[in-house]
Amino acid sequence: MPNEFRSDIPAAVLTRVQKSLDDIKAELAPYLLSLTPEERKTMLRMGDKTVAFVTKTTEQATNNAAFVPDFVSLAELKQDAAGIAALTPLRQQFEQLALDTDSTVMVAGSEAYGAALTVYGNIKFLAKNKRPGAQAAYDELRTRFPGNTTAGRKPGPTKG
Repeated sequence: MPNEFRSDIPAAVLTRVQKSLDDIKAELAPYLLSLTPEERKTMLRMGDKTVAFVTKTTEQATNNAAFVPDFVSLAELKQDAAGIAALTPLRQQFEQLALDTDSTVMVAGSEAYGAALTVYGNIKFLAKNKRPGAQAAYDELRTRFPGNTTAGRKPGPTKG
């Protein structure tokens, strides 16, 4: 697979983006809600058709107050519908940014992991062939090798 992640992101760019994200978060914080996973499971879900349904129902209710039962607040329905309309474009941009960021991290990670596995295999080969320094490098790396049940532990004395 060719190397697709080819450019370092300048630290200044990352710093500006982080500041912008912090600013966005601070600006929206008074208006956004956080739900627990359990709360999210209990919520009614909206898709494109549901948004259109809510918009049309809100229009009908606005044009004829008799359609609205006494226990439903038309003002709150309008406020909720306006919130959906205002936040949906932002959510779509955030989702696309998150997907693109995740894809880029996935590509860079895949390339780095593949290269690291190749280097690790070479170090293992060199250690078996008594190359100076290779055994110490191998001993350090094998404790960190993914899937190793002893990952993170110090290696014991080597046999041989």
